[in-house]
Amino acid sequence: MSDPTSSGDPPSQSDETGGSSCCNPQITDGVTQTSVNVLGLGPATAAVNAYIGQSQSQTILFSNMVNQQAQYANIAAASLTQELTQLLAAGSGGE
Repeated sequence: MSDPTSSGDPPSQSDETGGSSCCNPQITDGVTQTSVNVLGLGPATAAVNAYIGQSQSQTILFSNMVNQQAQYANIAAASLTQELTQLLAAGSGGE
C-alpha cells in the first residue's frame, strides 16, 4: 500500500537559500526580467509609433506644399506668356 506520511507529491528541490522551489532561481529571474523588459517597452513603443505617424503626416504635408507651389509656378508662367502675347499683339497692331 502507500505510506501514510507521504502526500504523493514529487520531492521538492532545495535552492541556495535553503527554501524549497520547483524551479531554478536563475530561470525565474530570467523570466521576470523578460517580463519587466516587455512591460517597460510598451510606452516607448507607443511613443515611437506616434512620432512615426506624425513624421509621415508632415512628409505628406510638405510634399503637397511643394507640388502646389510647382503648380502655381506653371500657372504664373502660362499667364505671363499669355499677357506678353496680348501686349505685343496690341502694340504691333496699332502701327
